[in-house]
Amino acid sequence: TQAELDMENGDEATYESNLMRIRNYHVVTTAALPWMTGTGVNPLLRAGYLVRRNDELKKKRQQQQQEGECEENFIENNAVVGGVMEGVFLDAKEFEDPIVVQSSSSALSPTRFNNINVNPVVSPSPSCCSLDYSCFSLSEEDTTGKNVSLLAGNELTMGQPHEELTGEVTLVVPWLVERSDRDMLYGGNVFENMEEQEVFIRRWLADDAGMPVEAEELKILFYPARYHKYYNSIFALGDICDLIPNNTADVCILEEPEHLNWYRAPGSSSWTSKFCHCVGVIHTNYKAYARDHAPAGFLAAPLLAGVNSLVVQANCHKVVKLSGVLQEFVPGGEVVENVHGIREVFLKEGLRRATTKKALNKEKYADRRGVYFIGKLLWAKGFDLLLELETYYRHKTGEHFDIDIYGSGPDEEEIKRAFNGGLSEEGNGGILYSFMGSSRQQQPLPVNFMGRLDHSKLAGDFYSVFVNPSLTEVLCTTTAEAIAMGKWVVIPSHPSNAFFEQFPNCLMYRSRRGFVSQLKTALENDPPPLSDELAQLLSWDAATMRVVTAAAISERDAARSHRINRAKEGKTLKMKKVISGFFNTASSKEESSSVSNHVASYGSINATATKPLPVQ
Repeated sequence: TQAELDMENGDEATYESNLMRIRNYHVVTTAALPWMTGTGVNPLLRAGYLVRRNDELKKKRQQQQQEGECEENFIENNAVVGGVMEGVFLDAKEFEDPIVVQSSSSALSPTRFNNINVNPVVSPSPSCCSLDYSCFSLSEEDTTGKNVSLLAGNELTMGQPHEELTGEVTLVVPWLVERSDRDMLYGGNVFENMEEQEVFIRRWLADDAGMPVEAEELKILFYPARYHKYYNSIFALGDICDLIPNNTADVCILEEPEHLNWYRAPGSSSWTSKFCHCVGVIHTNYKAYARDHAPAGFLAAPLLAGVNSLVVQANCHKVVKLSGVLQEFVPGGEVVENVHGIREVFLKEGLRRATTKKALNKEKYADRRGVYFIGKLLWAKGFDLLLELETYYRHKTGEHFDIDIYGSGPDEEEIKRAFNGGLSEEGNGGILYSFMGSSRQQQPLPVNFMGRLDHSKLAGDFYSVFVNPSLTEVLCTTTAEAIAMGKWVVIPSHPSNAFFEQFPNCLMYRSRRGFVSQLKTALENDPPPLSDELAQLLSWDAATMRVVTAAAISERDAARSHRINRAKEGKTLKMKKVISGFFNTASSKEESSSVSNHVASYGSINATATKPLPVQ
C-alpha cells in the first residue's frame, strides 16, 4: 500500500530480525562431524563465527559503557549551575549500525576437553523411536493460522526489547542412537557416547578450523536420531524443540529446514512459535534429486516440492537460498545469498601458491598439474556426466584425462565398477549407467579412487585442477575451497555456480566441447592468483556478515505481511461461516464457540499424546 511505501523507517530491520546486536543463537543441523558433509561442517563453522561475532560485540559494548561512564563523570564534575550541558549518550545496545534491508521483490591438547560439561540429551520415547510415525505432519493451527506466514504475523512488527541476552551460541546436532549407523557414517571414528563425539567436534573446531577460543565457548546439544539408508539422510527421533530451554530461545538458524521438518511427531509446535526469529538456510536441491534419481521422479519431484514449501513456510520467518537453482519456497519472501564461507587454511594455501609462483619466476608446473575431484560418491553428484566427459575428451584428443577421486558414499562400489570398465547395476534412481551407453565390457579409465580425505590435506602443488561436473549442487563448498587454494576449477555454467563466475581461476563450460577446451587451458597454464578482495569474499567473516544482512526483515515487509495475513484470516473466517450455514442453523456466535471448543479439544489431545520426552 502507499502507507507502506511511505514508511519513514521502512527499509530498516525489525527489532526481532536485527542480528547486529548481541543475540542467543541455536544452529540446528541434520549432520555432525566426523561425517564430513556440507551440513556437518558448515553449520559448525557458522556457529563458531557467531561466537566470535558475539564476543566482538560484547567487547564493543563494554568499551561504550566505559566511555559513557567517563562522560557522565565529566558532566557531573563540570555541571553548569542554572544552565544546560548538551551531550549525546549512547545506550549499551545502540552501538551497532542499523541494518538496511533490501526489499523482498591455538591448538588444544588432547586432554583439554576431557572434563567437558555435556548438555543433557533427551532420550527418545517409545512412541517416537521409529521412522514409521506420521510424516509431513502439521497441526491445524500451523496450516491455517499465522505460522504459515513467512513473517509470523504481527509478532515481528510489535516486538518489544527483551532482557539483556548473554550471547550464547548452541550447535544442535544429531546423536545416532544405533551403533550400526555410527559405523556406517563415521568409519574409524566411532564413538561410544555423546561425550566422545563432543570432544571430537570441539577439537576439530579448535585445531582444523583454528578457533580454540570459540571451541571452548560453543555449546553443543545433541538430539536422538537415526540414519535412513534409502534416503542417505539422518532424521530426528522426537521433537528437537522440546530439548531447547525457553529462556535461551532467541534466534534459530535451521540448516535445511525442509529436511528437519519432514518427520515431525504429530502435534509438534512450529519453530516460529519457539523462537523470536527463525531463519531457514536451504542447502540441498532435493527436488532435483527426486526428479533425476527417485522412482517415478516426474511424480515425486513436484510432490516433494509442495511439501518442502509447506514445511518451510510453517517453520521459518526468513528463507535464505544459497543459489537461484533451488525451487521457490515462499513467493516474494525469500532471498538468494551465499551465506557460507571457507576455512582460513584454504585462503592461506592460496596465498602460499601465489607467493611460490612469484619466487620461482612463474615456473611452469608441467609435472604438477594433477586433476582431482572430492565429494560424496553418489551418482547424483554428476559421475554419469564425468563418464561422458571422459569419453568425449578421448574422442577429441585421442586419450582420456587422468583424475583422482576422493570421497566415499553409498554408490561407491557401483561407481568404481563403471569407471573400471564394468557395467553398473541398477542404482537407487532406477537408471542403468553404462560406459559410453554400450552393453559390452569397456576399457578401464585412468581413474584412481583415493578414499575419504579432508580437502585441506590436498594443499600443495601436486594438484592444480579441480573438476566438478555436478548439476544438482546448490553451492558446492569444495568448489569454493579449491578456488581459494588457487587451483583451476572446471565447472559447468549453471545457476548453482553463478557465485563462482567472478573468480579468475574458475573455468566454466556450456558443452562437452567447451569442457575439453577449458580442461586443456587448465592443463597448459598456471591459475592466476586471487586478489585480496576476492579472497575476502570466500571467508567466513564475510559470510557471517552476509547472513546477518540476509536474515533481516524490513519494517515495510513486516507490515505488508501482517496486512496480507489479516486479509487471509478474514477470508478463512468468512468461508467457515458460509460452509457452516449449509449444514446447520446455529447462530454465528454459537458456531464460533463450537469451533473454538473443537480446536481447544484437538490441541489438548495432541498435547497429551506428545508430552516432552523425559530428560535422563
